[in-house]
Amino acid sequence: MDVLNLTEDALEAKCVEWRRWFHEHPEVSTEEKKTSEKIFTILKDLGLDPVRGTDHYGVAATLKGGKPGPMVALRADIDALSVKEATGLPYASQNPGVMHACGHDIHITTLLETILRLLRRKEEIQGSVRILFQPSEELSPTGGARYMMKDGFLQDVKAIFGLHVWPSFVCGKIGVKAGAMMAGSDRIKVVIKGKTAHAGHPQEGIDAIMAAADFLQQISHIVSRRVSPLATATINIGTIRGGSRYNVVPDEVTLEGTIRTLDEENRKRIPEFIQDILDGLKKSAGVDCEFNYYYGYPVLDNWPVPAQLVRDTARKVLGDEGLVSQVVPDLTAEDFGFYLQEIPGAFLWLGCGTEGEPIHGLHDARMCPNENALVVGSKLMSQVVIDALAALEQGADFSKRE
Repeated sequence: MDVLNLTEDALEAKCVEWRRWFHEHPEVSTEEKKTSEKIFTILKDLGLDPVRGTDHYGVAATLKGGKPGPMVALRADIDALSVKEATGLPYASQNPGVMHACGHDIHITTLLETILRLLRRKEEIQGSVRILFQPSEELSPTGGARYMMKDGFLQDVKAIFGLHVWPSFVCGKIGVKAGAMMAGSDRIKVVIKGKTAHAGHPQEGIDAIMAAADFLQQISHIVSRRVSPLATATINIGTIRGGSRYNVVPDEVTLEGTIRTLDEENRKRIPEFIQDILDGLKKSAGVDCEFNYYYGYPVLDNWPVPAQLVRDTARKVLGDEGLVSQVVPDLTAEDFGFYLQEIPGAFLWLGCGTEGEPIHGLHDARMCPNENALVVGSKLMSQVVIDALAALEQGADFSKRE
């Protein structure tokens, strides 16, 4: 593809075409074969030398600038969700029961459009750009970020940047902040074991459902009494399974749920609090308990200097009105947090809503992002790359945490 001779209209039209192809052909985590092949082919057509992941469908490439210097990375996730699409779009999913309901089709194409813009400005780039198309972001608690890291795709990278579409922000606005921006997301499974008996002789059994009710009451006190009211955390039990018949004392109940936190210290302490409750139940109710805690995605914790660089660049590209002034952290989760545990960087929210139209949130079967977000995101991220490399070359310390 002759990027240099594409008009702006032609460039944007090509990216819309790509985005709609990705939207029509969604694939869930670990199954992103066609998506990966399409990305690989586009990158080859752009003159890059892409590399496939080891035992996964991730794709990486390196764009070298016109001048020597450090390396930064850009990441897009590529998987879809098991959601039956309800948008009514002419380019709706052709894969029944699977949809890009989290906007990863926009993420893929925004990164591709960013590459097009960077290729046009190659001589301005003081260093190089590692491009990451990551699979399995939705595969909690594993996450595809760790696949990319294991393959060494972050080697020599000095800073990393990424984005997520945000339906509650109108197109043309972005949100970013230093510090915790998205939640650490963990899962729990608790099995409470009692003793079965006839309901007419409850004293002969140990009621697992009653013990589960006590457990539910007590874990609600963790957030209100064991965690600082200045911190943010939530514990949600999403499923309860137990009992076999209306007139039988149940002998086993299984509860599963999620824990979301914005602080890694509280994240470490909450499992201890839950274990204390279960130890007490063993004594008070006579039950046995099995407790499994599955650590998932860490708190997405933006580094201050990269986050400020994104804000400064956004003002330059979008104007002051393009920045959301007060960005409130969200208790959804993102495995980009794994990258930020290893390398300085920042993650931003890209507005994709349309003024005056209903907001359909992430994972909603009706979600339909404004495609103008591609232009906004690619113009911003291409400038972020150029500004970040220049700052690093001039000695900026992206590794400051304070």
